[in-house]
Formats: sequence, C-alpha cells, structure tokens
Amino acid sequence: MKAIGLRVLLPAALLASLLPTTPACRHRSETPDPGIPYATGTTSPKLATYIFKEEGKLYFFTVGVNATRFHDKDAFIPLAVSLVNKAKTPLEITRESFSLRDPINGARYGLASVQEITRQGKQDHDRRLMDLDHLATKLEIFNRVSSNFFPQARVLNDHIQLPNFTYLLDTIYFPRPEGELLGKTFELHVECKGLEAPLFVVFTVPEA
Repeated sequence: MKAIGLRVLLPAALLASLLPTTPACRHRSETPDPGIPYATGTTSPKLATYIFKEEGKLYFFTVGVNATRFHDKDAFIPLAVSLVNKAKTPLEITRESFSLRDPINGARYGLASVQEITRQGKQDHDRRLMDLDHLATKLEIFNRVSSNFFPQARVLNDHIQLPNFTYLLDTIYFPRPEGELLGKTFELHVECKGLEAPLFVVFTVPEA
C-alpha cells in the first residue's frame, strides 16, 4: 500500500509486521493500530488554537473544534472540516464517508440527520466559529467545491466530487459521544471512493 502523506489505517496483519516485537513508546508520526488507545500527547498538530490538521503530499485535512466546545449539553456536536485533494484521483465524498470515533472505547458515530440538526438549531452560530481566517492561507491556491451537508435555507448538497486541486469546507454534525466531551480526544475519519486508505485527524475538544 502506498503511503499517502497523512495518518492512514493499515490492515492489522501488515501493521503487526511493521511494529517492533518489544514494548516501545508510540510516537505521533507512527501509524496507529486500530482499536488500540493512543498514548497521551498524540493528537494531530494544530494549525490554530482550535484547528487540528494532518497534511501530506496528496491531502490536507483539518478539524475545527471552536464551535464544538459550546455543545457539551446538546444532543449533537458540530465539527468544522476542510479536505484538500492534491492527488490526481478524484474523491467521492458522501454522508457515509465521515465517522467520529472514540479511541478509548471504540465507539463510532455516523453523521446526524438534517432534521435532527434543524431541530437543535445554532447552525448560524456554529458556522461563524469556523476560524476561516486561519484556513485562508492554506486553501487560497485551491478551488472550492460547493457542499452543504446540513442546509438551512440552501439546498442539500451531500454527494461531493472532489477532483485534483480542489477542497471542501463545511460544518458537519454527529451525535454527542457518550461520557465526557470537553477535554477528551476523538478521531474524525474519512473513507471514500478514490482513497487508497482512510484519512483521519486526532483532536481534543477543549474546555469552553
């Protein structure tokens, strides 16, 4: 399997052959073993205070948690996401492409429904907290592809073709994970047609 410059998930058998047989500290740059909790301090690098990133030659993927920290008491939480495709192979992004995962207990969450988020509200406020000024310099040389996974007045647009040198930028919602939210580490995964292996960002939701 080719390395694609970001954190990826490798098949367990291949991963086992790459890891040392004696106990060792896991460095952040190593590919994590699915299902094994991460060591302390292994979150993805930060682009800004509330934006975590993974960047390589083929993809640039960020998760923004500025709005997330204000939803501790809500049933659904927002994540601001950007994904740049620098590879020649186009990506096909749908609602099923995203999953939120708790690396400690293994829980996985798919996207909430549009109706659920419409009832919860706060979408305008969440979008204002996307920290677009911090993303501008990273995205300005690429072409944006329109997306709208959780529309209000606009039309639903949740089947995205992401060709070479384009990006999507949107706020997506998941059911609030069980247990603690603030101060806890999660992973946002993307799996879709066009990717050789899933991409993911490891992030922590800060205290509000």
